[in-house]
Amino acid sequence: MSDTLPASFPSFRHDVTVNLAHISDPHLPVPALRARDFFNKRAFSLALWKASRKHHHLFAITEKILTSIETHKEINAILITGDLTNFGTREEFEFACQWLKKFFISPIIIPGNHDMMMPEPFEKSLALWKPWTGPYFPFIRLIEGVAIIGLNSAVPTPLFKAYGRLDPNQLKKLSFLLEHLGQAGYCRIVMLHHPPKIGLMDNVKALKDMNEFSAVLREKGAELVLHGHSHKMTFTHVEGCSVPLLGTSSVSMKNKNPLRQAGWTRISCKPSSQGWLMKLCRFDEDGINLWTKEWESTQSDALFQTEWVH
Repeated sequence: MSDTLPASFPSFRHDVTVNLAHISDPHLPVPALRARDFFNKRAFSLALWKASRKHHHLFAITEKILTSIETHKEINAILITGDLTNFGTREEFEFACQWLKKFFISPIIIPGNHDMMMPEPFEKSLALWKPWTGPYFPFIRLIEGVAIIGLNSAVPTPLFKAYGRLDPNQLKKLSFLLEHLGQAGYCRIVMLHHPPKIGLMDNVKALKDMNEFSAVLREKGAELVLHGHSHKMTFTHVEGCSVPLLGTSSVSMKNKNPLRQAGWTRISCKPSSQGWLMKLCRFDEDGINLWTKEWESTQSDALFQTEWVH
């Protein structure tokens, strides 16, 4: 196993509840761009953005939601599951970097398909986000007894496609992390952009390695998987296993459909005698609590079970 993964994990207090805020797909405002960066797939995406997306992704909504999250003093971290940019240009990465620096608490992010729309040198793209992501995937962030595992499913794709992939090396490391973190008693939360669930995205936008990802989760377990990409609030399970799967709408989206309207989810992770008591609270852009769900996860010989509280 790579030296970038630890051989063991530190002990943690078993009386501390960790609270996380999950948002995704902000599609930040577009800064001044260079025309030469658009003699490719980006030209079509730019046309779509001008015709539609820029009228629906409103930065004012994103800022309003972040202000609302800031009033929740219990929040330990903000998790962003990709698509900070629209075209994945160097200028957009730099703009996002300045935006991230202004957060009241350090975010944890992974890239989405818009961030990886075209091949870009590492030093002009993901390297700029190093304080909040990778540079290697999967990466882990430990907050008390919660282990946040970030994957990168975003790859450049042909025109009219936005599918995701997880290379075998990522899946191998993910298996290692889930097994050893589970043995150490950690609450394991996995972040990836593309939803590992059939039916949430069309095939041209789906995760191509869904079966391989599901096999790892089915064998090693996890307490929760987070995704973006769908621009829709969903709560289901990873394809082929019982691991809970949480998707969310774009944090900047103006939409009459309540499942697509911008919002955020608070994830509370509380140690219990059997494992972890997990609680989700969904909030709209005005800070109104829309719903709450709870379940208890238990770990036994690397098997994953859930017991729904309500």
